[in-house]
Amino acid sequence: MNFKTIILLILVVLITIFFMHNTAPVEFWFFGSHHISLSWIIAITLFIGIITGGILLRPRKRKTEVIQINEEASSEMDGFSNSKSSLSDEDRDYIS
Repeated sequence: MNFKTIILLILVVLITIFFMHNTAPVEFWFFGSHHISLSWIIAITLFIGIITGGILLRPRKRKTEVIQINEEASSEMDGFSNSKSSLSDEDRDYIS
């Protein structure tokens, strides 16, 4: 077993013990009075917190930038691409 599996197993056992000891019914008001087990209230609250945190902390999509090249820069770029044609046959063979 690796380290993460052991930590996860210990965490699951602790959470299970916590829920097993908090089974007393409590009065809970949410648009009316309800008698619910305390462990259910804690589990639902935990689930809502995880979902909310996942939504708020998810990575944002990056905006892509559009680069416009003017004619002067385009002609300079053509000069760079033409420099490859000035290679000798020996150099081309070495690169390939």
